[in-house]
Amino acid sequence: MPAVSTDTIAVYEIGGISIPEFIKINHGNWVPFRDLEFSILQKLENARNIILDCGGGIIFDIDVNGKEVVSDRKISLLKKIGKIVRLDANSDFLVSKVKNDLNRPNLSDTEPYSEILKRRTIQYNMVADFAISTEGKDPDTIAKKIIEIYPALLEKN
Repeated sequence: MPAVSTDTIAVYEIGGISIPEFIKINHGNWVPFRDLEFSILQKLENARNIILDCGGGIIFDIDVNGKEVVSDRKISLLKKIGKIVRLDANSDFLVSKVKNDLNRPNLSDTEPYSEILKRRTIQYNMVADFAISTEGKDPDTIAKKIIEIYPALLEKN
Protein backbone atom coordinates (compact mmCIF):
# COMPACT_ATOMS: atom_id res chain seq x y z
CA MET A 1 0.00 0.00 0.00
CA PRO A 2 1.26 3.48 -0.72
CA ALA A 3 2.11 5.60 2.31
CA VAL A 4 0.77 9.15 2.29
CA SER A 5 1.83 11.81 4.80
CA THR A 6 -0.56 14.64 5.59
CA ASP A 7 2.40 16.80 6.64
CA THR A 8 4.19 16.19 3.33
CA ILE A 9 1.03 17.11 1.41
CA ALA A 10 0.68 20.22 3.59
CA VAL A 11 4.24 21.34 2.77
CA TYR A 12 3.53 20.78 -0.92
CA GLU A 13 0.26 22.73 -0.77
CA ILE A 14 1.80 25.71 1.04
CA GLY A 15 4.45 26.06 -1.64
CA GLY A 16 7.31 24.07 -0.16
CA ILE A 17 7.85 26.09 2.99
CA SER A 18 8.12 24.20 6.26
CA ILE A 19 5.18 23.88 8.62
CA PRO A 20 6.99 25.91 11.33
CA GLU A 21 7.57 28.68 8.77
CA PHE A 22 3.88 28.54 7.74
CA ILE A 23 2.83 28.94 11.38
CA LYS A 24 5.30 31.82 11.74
CA ILE A 25 3.98 33.55 8.59
CA ASN A 26 0.50 33.28 10.13
CA HIS A 27 1.76 34.99 13.31
CA GLY A 28 1.45 31.84 15.39
CA ASN A 29 -2.16 31.33 14.35
CA TRP A 30 -2.79 27.58 13.95
CA VAL A 31 -6.26 27.92 12.40
CA PRO A 32 -5.00 28.09 8.76
CA PHE A 33 -2.90 24.97 9.28
CA ARG A 34 -5.71 23.01 10.96
CA ASP A 35 -8.02 24.07 8.12
CA LEU A 36 -5.39 22.92 5.61
CA GLU A 37 -5.30 19.52 7.33
CA PHE A 38 -9.08 19.31 6.97
CA SER A 39 -8.83 20.19 3.28
CA ILE A 40 -6.22 17.46 2.78
CA LEU A 41 -8.43 14.88 4.51
CA GLN A 42 -11.36 15.94 2.30
CA LYS A 43 -9.24 15.22 -0.78
CA LEU A 44 -8.34 11.79 0.63
CA GLU A 45 -11.77 10.84 1.95
CA ASN A 46 -12.46 8.37 -0.88
CA ALA A 47 -8.95 6.93 -0.88
CA ARG A 48 -8.70 3.21 -0.25
CA ASN A 49 -5.80 0.92 0.49
CA ILE A 50 -3.40 3.62 1.63
CA ILE A 51 -1.40 4.07 4.79
CA LEU A 52 -2.08 7.59 6.01
CA ASP A 53 0.64 9.05 8.21
CA CYS A 54 -0.75 11.95 10.22
CA GLY A 55 0.84 14.47 12.54
CA GLY A 56 -0.07 14.42 16.22
CA GLY A 57 -2.43 17.38 15.91
CA ILE A 58 -4.55 15.94 13.11
CA ILE A 59 -7.51 15.22 15.40
CA PHE A 60 -7.61 18.78 16.72
CA ASP A 61 -8.91 22.15 15.61
CA ILE A 62 -8.51 25.55 17.25
CA ASP A 63 -11.42 27.24 19.03
CA VAL A 64 -12.18 30.98 19.12
CA ASN A 65 -9.95 31.33 22.19
CA GLY A 66 -6.96 29.77 20.42
CA LYS A 67 -7.18 26.48 22.35
CA GLU A 68 -6.97 23.00 20.87
CA VAL A 69 -10.31 21.21 20.70
CA VAL A 70 -11.21 17.80 19.34
CA SER A 71 -12.10 18.06 15.65
CA ASP A 72 -15.20 16.04 14.91
CA ARG A 73 -14.95 17.06 11.24
CA LYS A 74 -11.44 15.63 10.87
CA ILE A 75 -12.07 12.52 12.98
CA SER A 76 -15.13 11.75 10.85
CA LEU A 77 -13.03 11.92 7.69
CA LEU A 78 -10.23 9.84 9.21
CA LYS A 79 -12.73 7.14 10.19
CA LYS A 80 -14.15 7.22 6.65
CA ILE A 81 -10.68 6.80 5.14
CA GLY A 82 -9.86 3.78 7.32
CA LYS A 83 -8.97 2.41 10.70
CA ILE A 84 -6.86 4.48 13.04
CA VAL A 85 -3.78 2.86 14.52
CA ARG A 86 -2.08 4.85 17.25
CA LEU A 87 1.64 4.33 17.68
CA ASP A 88 2.34 4.65 21.37
CA ALA A 89 5.70 5.52 22.92
CA ASN A 90 7.11 6.63 26.23
CA SER A 91 6.13 10.26 26.84
CA ASP A 92 9.71 11.33 27.67
CA PHE A 93 10.86 9.87 24.35
CA LEU A 94 8.06 11.62 22.45
CA VAL A 95 8.74 14.96 24.13
CA SER A 96 12.46 14.77 23.31
CA LYS A 97 11.68 13.77 19.71
CA VAL A 98 9.28 16.66 19.12
CA LYS A 99 11.35 19.18 21.06
CA ASN A 100 14.44 18.60 18.92
CA ASP A 101 12.76 18.35 15.51
CA LEU A 102 13.15 21.62 13.60
CA ASN A 103 10.62 20.41 11.00
CA ARG A 104 7.87 20.54 13.61
CA PRO A 105 6.33 23.75 14.86
CA ASN A 106 7.04 24.68 18.46
CA LEU A 107 3.91 23.88 20.45
CA SER A 108 5.43 24.70 23.80
CA ASP A 109 5.28 28.50 23.65
CA THR A 110 2.42 28.56 26.15
CA GLU A 111 2.40 25.06 27.64
CA PRO A 112 5.10 22.40 28.21
CA TYR A 113 5.17 19.52 25.71
CA SER A 114 4.56 17.04 28.52
CA GLU A 115 1.24 18.75 29.38
CA ILE A 116 0.20 18.89 25.72
CA LEU A 117 0.96 15.19 25.34
CA LYS A 118 -0.88 14.28 28.53
CA ARG A 119 -3.98 16.15 27.35
CA ARG A 120 -3.80 14.79 23.82
CA THR A 121 -3.23 11.18 24.87
CA ILE A 122 -6.74 10.96 26.31
CA GLN A 123 -8.15 11.97 22.92
CA TYR A 124 -5.78 9.69 20.98
CA ASN A 125 -6.98 6.73 23.03
CA MET A 126 -10.63 7.58 22.37
CA VAL A 127 -10.17 7.92 18.61
CA ALA A 128 -7.82 5.01 17.83
CA ASP A 129 -9.17 1.67 16.71
CA PHE A 130 -5.92 0.02 17.83
CA ALA A 131 -2.78 1.09 19.67
CA ILE A 132 0.65 -0.40 19.19
CA SER A 133 3.51 0.17 21.58
CA THR A 134 6.68 1.23 19.79
CA GLU A 135 8.76 0.94 22.96
CA GLY A 136 12.13 -0.61 22.09
CA LYS A 137 10.94 -1.64 18.62
CA ASP A 138 12.47 -0.76 15.28
CA PRO A 139 10.27 0.35 12.35
CA ASP A 140 10.31 -3.14 10.75
CA THR A 141 9.01 -4.75 13.94
CA ILE A 142 6.27 -2.12 14.24
CA ALA A 143 5.28 -2.66 10.58
CA LYS A 144 5.10 -6.43 11.18
CA LYS A 145 2.82 -5.83 14.16
CA ILE A 146 0.51 -3.69 12.02
CA ILE A 147 0.44 -6.42 9.37
CA GLU A 148 -0.34 -8.94 12.12
CA ILE A 149 -3.37 -6.96 13.32
CA TYR A 150 -4.48 -6.02 9.79
CA PRO A 151 -7.23 -8.69 9.61
CA ALA A 152 -8.66 -7.41 12.91
CA LEU A 153 -8.58 -3.86 11.52
CA LEU A 154 -10.72 -4.97 8.60
CA GLU A 155 -13.21 -6.74 10.87
CA LYS A 156 -13.60 -3.97 13.43
CA ASN A 157 -16.70 -1.85 12.83
